[in-house]
Amino acid sequence: MIRRLLSLPGVRLLVEAVRDSYRRKLAAGLFVVLLVSAVAAVGLYVQVGVLLSENVEQSMTAAANSEASELTEWTGQNRLVARLLSEHPVYGSGEPAAVRSYLQTQRAERTEAEIVNAYVIDRRNLTVETSARRELEGTAVEDLPWEQRFAFQRFTDVRITRPYEDGTGETVLGFLTPIRAMPGHLLVVTIDSTGLFDRFEHPVDGGYTRVVDSNGTVVLADNRSAMLQQYRDERLRAPEVVSGLRGDAGFSDPVNYGRSNPDRTVAAYAPVEGTDWVVIEHAPADEAYAITGQVRTWIGLVGVVALFGLLSVVVVLGADVTRSLSRLTARAERIQAGEYDVDFDTDRPDEFGDLNRTLASTRDTLRERFEKLRETERALRRSNVRLEERSSMVTVLNRILRHNVRNDVNIIAGRTQSVAEDVDDERLREELDTVRRTALKLSDISDRTQRIKQLLVDRGAETTSLRLADALEAPLEEVRAEAPESTIRVDVPADVVVGASETLPLAIADVVEQIIVASDGPVSVDIDGTPTGTERDGQSVTLAVSDDGAGIPKMDVLAVERGEETPLNHAEGLALWCLKWTVDTTAGDLDVDPEGATVAVRLPVVDERAES
Repeated sequence: MIRRLLSLPGVRLLVEAVRDSYRRKLAAGLFVVLLVSAVAAVGLYVQVGVLLSENVEQSMTAAANSEASELTEWTGQNRLVARLLSEHPVYGSGEPAAVRSYLQTQRAERTEAEIVNAYVIDRRNLTVETSARRELEGTAVEDLPWEQRFAFQRFTDVRITRPYEDGTGETVLGFLTPIRAMPGHLLVVTIDSTGLFDRFEHPVDGGYTRVVDSNGTVVLADNRSAMLQQYRDERLRAPEVVSGLRGDAGFSDPVNYGRSNPDRTVAAYAPVEGTDWVVIEHAPADEAYAITGQVRTWIGLVGVVALFGLLSVVVVLGADVTRSLSRLTARAERIQAGEYDVDFDTDRPDEFGDLNRTLASTRDTLRERFEKLRETERALRRSNVRLEERSSMVTVLNRILRHNVRNDVNIIAGRTQSVAEDVDDERLREELDTVRRTALKLSDISDRTQRIKQLLVDRGAETTSLRLADALEAPLEEVRAEAPESTIRVDVPADVVVGASETLPLAIADVVEQIIVASDGPVSVDIDGTPTGTERDGQSVTLAVSDDGAGIPKMDVLAVERGEETPLNHAEGLALWCLKWTVDTTAGDLDVDPEGATVAVRLPVVDERAES
């Protein structure tokens, strides 16, 4: 479809002309916006009227249904109260005083219904036999302020009288029901209905409610003067009453009902279940649809203002925008070409001035950053030269420490041992033995410096997967061989695989060896591995090294905790430092208790299947 449209000569020329100019693009875009806005405004004008009318209908219908439900619940509750009162065994006693006392008690204590009076009618002589109000006893039924047929098919039937005023001036309804224990008698419970409409709210200002029965009489209303009046001037039923008596609920367009309802109103109706009543919610038509006219007026005004604004944008801003964008484009292209002495219109007060100032600031920032990058490049080159020199020095020093010093230390240890074997003086022999042990310690330090160098080399490398129990076996066997009088126990799950440096087992073995050496006699060292964490948070294993001897020297622990050594705070050996640096190469943690000198290493657990 689009291709066919573009194939037309006039359309193709128009599209090409619009593409070549931002001003024409702006004009075309604004024209499309104007056209769409006009169509939307007309559609909105029509739809708003429909939606608001539907909203009035829905809100009033909902109000009518709500009021009908309230009346259904209210009448049903009072029917139940009447039935409960009629089923009490007190009526079987035949004692009027007991019945009167019961009715008086129920009137005073019943909270679910506002009982005004309760009395028993003898249907044989048509008089009030017993009443909660004694002054009503003996009154003939024809003198009561209500009329009702006494036709009941079952003892559970309850009939409702029309509203009437009792002797106290209150508007009440009577609920009549047979008494099972007293055949030929009826119980009448009068309920106050004056506050019934206080709970109802009208969705439209000026609204009112009428409850009409099947005879077209207003039996309940929120205006007492309208009660017991005909809903229509004629005796015919209103259409709303007819539909409601059929069980329907609905809405009527503006209508009037003669002199009793002279104004044009809209009405919603709903039936009251269990009765011949229909609730009709009224509202003045002018009030119900007042907002529709106001909204349509505002829509028209907004459309006119929008049209004027769009035309102003095309005429006033189009030319200025295109000129400014053209100048900015040319200057940006010069910066892109490496020309940083471009001038911008920084004195302009509008948004294009802000954009010019931003580009000027960007130009200056780029110029400064390029200069800093050049300086950084020169500094990095000088730093690389110094690093290469220091690397060579470290290599030479490591070779000297590892080979020359180690060889000399081994010579000292060997010669000292030979001399000690030929000396008979016990004290001198002990001194020579001390010299030999000290020399061997220097030899161990030389070995550990090689591991530290390896750690420095491998610090940026990836860790490897170690089956912890197997990896610890070989280096710990060497420690056991050197200290057979001490005990080293390892309790690590056989299937635990951690991600760590290859030097981790040697570092742990060095710590165990230092613990044994620091103790005066045989010592027992325990290495326990405890899995921790979850699959969601990340699984890990905590390796705890504890002993019953002197433990790691406190000076070593404090030095490693502070992360530096001072003349007053320095380690006696490199074992704990090696372990710390080894753990730092992984995602693990090292924790040492200064008091108990207990070492705890937390290492991440890896999945061998995922690794493979």
